[in-house]
Amino acid sequence: MRTLGILLSTAGLAGVGAIALAAAPAQAAETANCSVVSQDDAPMLRGNQPPSWGRIFVFKDSCGRFWAEVRMDSPLPANAKANAFLVQSGGRTWNCNSSGGNDEVVRGQRTCRTPKVRGANGASFRAYGAEYQNFGSGYSELGKNYTKYIR
Repeated sequence: MRTLGILLSTAGLAGVGAIALAAAPAQAAETANCSVVSQDDAPMLRGNQPPSWGRIFVFKDSCGRFWAEVRMDSPLPANAKANAFLVQSGGRTWNCNSSGGNDEVVRGQRTCRTPKVRGANGASFRAYGAEYQNFGSGYSELGKNYTKYIR
C-alpha cells in the first residue's frame, strides 16, 4: 500500500510539472507575439543644442507594456555614461538600472533599455534620456531630452 501511495504522489507531481511546463510556453508565446504599436523619439542633445548624439525612445507594445530605450550614435568613451528613464504620467519612474532593465550605457556601449512595464488602461508614459561625463570630479549631466507622452 505504501508503494502505491508513493507511485500516486510521484505521478501527481509529474502531472503538476507537466502543467507548469505547458504554461511557460504560453507565456513565452504571448511575449513573442507582442509587437510595437506606438512610439515616440527625440534627439539626445548636449546643452539642448544640436548636433544630436543619439536618440531617446518610448515604446508601447500590443501586450500593453511600455519601455524606454536610449541609442547613442557611437560607443561611449571611458569617462561617459548614458541612461534612459521611463516616466509614468503619475510620476513613477524606471531606468536602465531598474530590475528588468539591462543597465546604463557605459564605455564601449551604445544602448540600454528600461524594464517593460505593464500600463493600466489610459496610462501615459514618456521617456527621457540623459548623458553624463566625468571630467575628474564625478559625473555631471551633459544633456537630456524628453519624448512626448504616449498612451
